[in-house]
Amino acid sequence: MHGLKTKARLGSIITVLLAAAVILAGCAASINYTYDPAASFAGLKSYNWATAGSVSQTNDLVVKNVQYQADQVLEKKGFTRTTENPDMLIWMNYENEIGINQYGYQLRMLTLGIQKAGSKQLLWQGSATGTINADAASGDLKKAVDGILANFPPKK
Repeated sequence: MHGLKTKARLGSIITVLLAAAVILAGCAASINYTYDPAASFAGLKSYNWATAGSVSQTNDLVVKNVQYQADQVLEKKGFTRTTENPDMLIWMNYENEIGINQYGYQLRMLTLGIQKAGSKQLLWQGSATGTINADAASGDLKKAVDGILANFPPKK
């Protein structure tokens, strides 16, 4: 009888752990991206951030944290941030979780777009959707930005 109770308890624990894993997996950000298949990414070496006017509702700390994370990733990929004649401009847009005011730190979507600096032709766009905790102490934002930029430049 004692063996049956142990097996039943073990089965209950496994069920709870599997349910928790499914719930937590549902909270992870989903990454999507698209790009212009005719565009050449070969000559792009420098970038700058587009002006804040491209973000419809801004929270300076969210913007700074996204830029900081993206700058780290792009530097590792060999891109240089410059204010003088960049090859490309990067813009961002984000949406807060429903029910949270515009200054909340829970995002439901983060989008990064990359365009040619001169023509403003959109070359590439990536987004993360799901619950993204955007405060500086959370690893969610880093994971989302890393995930988005993992596919830039695209491997054709």
